[in-house]
Amino acid sequence: MSVAHLDPFAADAVRVVVGVGAVVVLPLGLRLLGDRGVPRSSSLLWPLAGLCAALTVWLPVGGAAAALSVPVVAACAVLAWQAVRSPRGPALVVALATPLVGAVALVAERAGWGLLGFGGAYLALTVPHMLYAGFGACLVVGLVGHAAPGSAAARIASLAVPAGVLLVLVGYFVSDAAELVGAVVLTGGLWAGAVASVRLVGSRAVRVLFRVGAVTIVASMVLALWWALGEAIGVVHPSLSWMAATHGVANALGFVLCTFVALRLLGRPVESDVLTYPDVGATRHGPLPSGYRALRVRHLLGAGADAVDLERVGDALLRWRVHAAAHVEVIPSAPEAAEGVRVVSRPGVGLLRLSVPCAVVWVERTPRRVGFGYGTLPGHPFRGEEAFTVELDDTGDLWFVVTAFSEPAVTSVRLLGPTVVIGQRLYLRVLARGARRVLGDDRVVRGRAGAQGWLRD
Repeated sequence: MSVAHLDPFAADAVRVVVGVGAVVVLPLGLRLLGDRGVPRSSSLLWPLAGLCAALTVWLPVGGAAAALSVPVVAACAVLAWQAVRSPRGPALVVALATPLVGAVALVAERAGWGLLGFGGAYLALTVPHMLYAGFGACLVVGLVGHAAPGSAAARIASLAVPAGVLLVLVGYFVSDAAELVGAVVLTGGLWAGAVASVRLVGSRAVRVLFRVGAVTIVASMVLALWWALGEAIGVVHPSLSWMAATHGVANALGFVLCTFVALRLLGRPVESDVLTYPDVGATRHGPLPSGYRALRVRHLLGAGADAVDLERVGDALLRWRVHAAAHVEVIPSAPEAAEGVRVVSRPGVGLLRLSVPCAVVWVERTPRRVGFGYGTLPGHPFRGEEAFTVELDDTGDLWFVVTAFSEPAVTSVRLLGPTVVIGQRLYLRVLARGARRVLGDDRVVRGRAGAQGWLRD
């Protein structure tokens, strides 16, 4: 990669950052958008095209390097067309459009051409700028805004960041002063996005990653303002090499990548309120639709139960206490299950946890049954619906009942075959154990209350 005005360490840092952006950040961002944002968002074609960019930046300038960068242009052209075809707000439109600017700059730089009066280091640095300030930052604020629709900071960020990116781009052709204005707008938007992101509710790992991203973007944009101010009025400011090795690397790895991973773990993709299957509500009364794998499991919670037991365990189920008692992490959008409430279950361990998003589609409270059903949202490895109910039969037995129908939504799950059923049944057994803990704890509390009442009498 021709980086004539960068020292060797900074030049290598730029090459690494471009590779990470093309192979990891861009495909990860598309997965966050989901198929409703970009067709075939999980396809291996995206990282394979990115791999071409990661390789070409290490080749000598010439025809071979330029030819290897052509697949990146084709992939980014698809994204730009999607931005025009299905606009989804300024942040996401700019996120999908700007990688094409970087891809065209990459081809020109790799071929040794000038482009619109620019060449050398400026063309080389345009590539990571469009991947991170363009695609990465705009997608971050767009997704954070979707995850926190009532946040004023998120609304400011979703407008200021794309505006700042475009103003900086225009500033390249107008003047250093215009570029400084763009840097100020972009900085304000990114800082507002950082405020909105750290307020999102999630697991400890999610919160840590959001905070790392927020601290990084605050510090790195101070450097950006310093550099833009120096270019505009001539004060002493960092060199391009120093900016690439500090501001550039920090933005790429500390802000965009960390925040993307946090959003992935949070499990709230764009349009996550759209259910991924047509047979909504079938788990409530049946019959279950054909074409899916059906599952109905009943676990006995206790004999000699009464309406109070049903009410207490049912209330715990609706308030997510059964999942907590089973040590199953869930992140609900409301303290109690209700139609429309979104909930992300997080099976796994640490950073290896999956995030499986669902939306509650029905809730029932009757003298014999209490529970809810939820359906899968984009980003879930299955398509279908699952219902959890606590039921009291005529003999006084209290049951934890799970009714579900589903089919794999991703290839990796399909390849697991029958082992998926084994995993589902083990998971439901764990939940039933949590329901038994709730029932046992409540009976102990009731027993103590009764004993205290008898002593008072």
